[in-house]
Amino acid sequence: MVVGWLALATPAIALVVLGASGATIHAESWLIAIALLVVTLSALFGIHFEWRGLRRTTTFRGELSEESGRTTGAILLGTLVTLASVIELGLSPVVAAGVVGILVALFAPSVAIPAYCGAFVGMTSPDLFPSYWHAVIAGGVAGLVYLLARPVFHGIGGKLGTTAFVGATITVLLTAGSFQSQPLPSPETVGLVVGYATVGAVATFGLHTRTPANPVLASGIVGVVGGVGLPLLHGDPGDLMAAGVFAASFAGMTDRARIPTEWGIALSGAIVGLLVVYTMPYFGGSGGKLGTIAFVSCLAVYGLLGRFHVVRLRRDLGDVPRRDVT
Repeated sequence: MVVGWLALATPAIALVVLGASGATIHAESWLIAIALLVVTLSALFGIHFEWRGLRRTTTFRGELSEESGRTTGAILLGTLVTLASVIELGLSPVVAAGVVGILVALFAPSVAIPAYCGAFVGMTSPDLFPSYWHAVIAGGVAGLVYLLARPVFHGIGGKLGTTAFVGATITVLLTAGSFQSQPLPSPETVGLVVGYATVGAVATFGLHTRTPANPVLASGIVGVVGGVGLPLLHGDPGDLMAAGVFAASFAGMTDRARIPTEWGIALSGAIVGLLVVYTMPYFGGSGGKLGTIAFVSCLAVYGLLGRFHVVRLRRDLGDVPRRDVT
């Protein structure tokens, strides 16, 4: 469990710190940089709350069972189908992964979650995966992380993407690949990305909490709508906006037990939009990066809510014992 906790927490914090760096170095925006450092601190609170809960879990037995094999197989299938859809069919990574999410949610719900995780691995740029074997390796690593992290961060949006990010990034680094770097867009585009991301997060959250749609189906629908519609509406900048909406849809997959209200989800969506923009110079083309952005954004809101809860308890009740607010 500890290995899984570290495997997800470390890249999440690293990415938000890089976002603050991007705002400082590439945009010279100290205001955004300070805001993202506050996000970092809040995310650390969320990670700490999860650690406190983890310490109370004394037993967890990992299983190399038939179920584990089926889970890994679903991740590999989602990886290969998504990557093939990008290479062979010419779909954008956002649309390809969204379609995979919709299909598995409708026709293979028992493996929809791991298959969707694999779809995020398959979003890796073909320039970073020169062969399908690279995708298989990345999917295998993601499968291992998925199994190790199964007991932790349950219900926090972006966990699947972070799992995929670990697998894809390790594979690229081991095969001597180099990540892509993109320049930051105009301030007008930044505003649109943040706005669309906020809407995408709330829409996904509403779909899976207020309709029969499960979180995978809700995210897939929002991803496909954004991935098709925004490039048509805005041209080339629409691709970045579609990425922001898809990333925010992962935040919208969060369980109400973690972030209970639409206002909290909207805040996480806005953070997603900022991080999608200001991490553009870093880890470009890596599958799962959008999910990791969503994960750290949700951790930040979760940590913030937890800190407010503790502060309120101590104000109202006086010197109360420290407690696990998860």
